[in-house]
Amino acid sequence: MYNDKTGFFGIHGIDNLIGEGLTYGSQIMIKGKSGVGKSVLASQFVKETMACRDNCIYVCCDESPKEMRSYLKQYGLHPLPYEEAGRLIFIDAYSLEPTGKNYFSSEDGLEKYLSLEKKVIENMQNGYRTRIVVDSLSTLFLGRDQQEIMEFHRYRLKLLKKLNIIAMDLMVDEVLDESMFKLSAHLYDVIINMYYAGTLERPIRALHLGKMKSGKFDSSQLFYSIDPNIGLIITQNLAS
Repeated sequence: MYNDKTGFFGIHGIDNLIGEGLTYGSQIMIKGKSGVGKSVLASQFVKETMACRDNCIYVCCDESPKEMRSYLKQYGLHPLPYEEAGRLIFIDAYSLEPTGKNYFSSEDGLEKYLSLEKKVIENMQNGYRTRIVVDSLSTLFLGRDQQEIMEFHRYRLKLLKKLNIIAMDLMVDEVLDESMFKLSAHLYDVIINMYYAGTLERPIRALHLGKMKSGKFDSSQLFYSIDPNIGLIITQNLAS
């Protein structure tokens, strides 16, 4: 079966910055305030995942799988055929009541989440590479001890790297304090910080992309808009 050696986001300006792409086993943190477009970026990442014939596991923490399916349809990906083929699987970590075998309750411990995630990964051994998106990982951490979070964090990312899975973890600024971001930042290969620039009267969406473990950091500021049908679009030199 076809598998490329590297992965991309499916967003032209960001893919240009990462050059030859991400090696499988890379870990990505997407960080930003609510509403800045993290889930939109994740939707395009899933679309690119399907286009290059990878598997995808999408963990829904902040919205239901039904709402995520609507997002994907809006941006040009109809998830049902991929779900039926076993290449796209949703984990429901949002609903208050169990919705199926791939369900995680916020009242359960992080060890139970790890067990569920590993089980879903094992069931996707179909010859294709796998990517996983957690939207958002910070929600899973709510109300949990800092030591428990860091132990979970380190173990999980080491395991995903060993399995050559590209992991994209979304983090909401308002949910965790800055110290937690600093403690976990070194665990990721790539960090994309999404935020609002400009003025209160005229806010502009912007992002920075950093390559941490490669020893490189691209400090250039990219501006972007969100098209209701396409998704996140990088706009070059918007501020000039």
